[in-house]
Amino acid sequence: MSITPIGDLAEQTRFTPANDLRATLLIARRAALESLRDRSTVLTSAIFALGLPFIWVFFVIRPLGNGPDDTLAALMIVYLLTVGLLPLTIASGIAAGQFAGEQEKGNLAPLLASPVSNRAIFAGKTLGAVLPAMVYSGIAIVSYLVEIALLLSPAKLLLLPPALALSMIALVPAIAIFAATIASVISSRVRTYQAAQSIAGLLLIPIFLPFYFLAFLLQAWGPLAVLGGVIGVLALDTILLLVGAASWRREEVLARQ
Repeated sequence: MSITPIGDLAEQTRFTPANDLRATLLIARRAALESLRDRSTVLTSAIFALGLPFIWVFFVIRPLGNGPDDTLAALMIVYLLTVGLLPLTIASGIAAGQFAGEQEKGNLAPLLASPVSNRAIFAGKTLGAVLPAMVYSGIAIVSYLVEIALLLSPAKLLLLPPALALSMIALVPAIAIFAATIASVISSRVRTYQAAQSIAGLLLIPIFLPFYFLAFLLQAWGPLAVLGGVIGVLALDTILLLVGAASWRREEVLARQ
């Protein structure tokens, strides 16, 4: 009969592996905080969130302020989606560094050696890339609406159909998750941050263009169609994340660390 030392027994009693949800949130929190401390990311995000909405309102929307209301409303809806999507390039850039960047620095090994599942790692790193981008996206949308009220008039905001505007805004996080998931999958398959960023950057425009087309098509069908598109994109996000996590050769990455 073997006797377990008291110290070892205490260690075994205290150790409880984190479940997938808790691990996902912890990984996401760490990734989001690191990105918010990066000065270049913050500066680029500030330009997307504050500078570009002002330029579009001042030079594109303001000159049409006295034109037909239908034309102005359609234009404001288009740019509402555009200002919301622009900061999402930040999510793709952050996600590109979540695997390859940490692998280059040698910071990925402790996470890979932990009992955390592939699903939790992928979900956490994707969410950690999306959250900062959504903060800047929210700032961009608010600044866009405020600038319309200041440079045209608050009454012009009433031209935006509330249901359609909200459904367009709901499309933004769904597309953000999709872009970040694609970048995470690429980053987990390459060895350098530069390669991950380059490939993700090349794919960003081809990824966004179909979503723009989908948004404009669904806009003609009404808010319920846009919400259906949001649900469809989220389902695609989930499938892509699960497939990426399941096909990830974690042991090979750990062996290279």
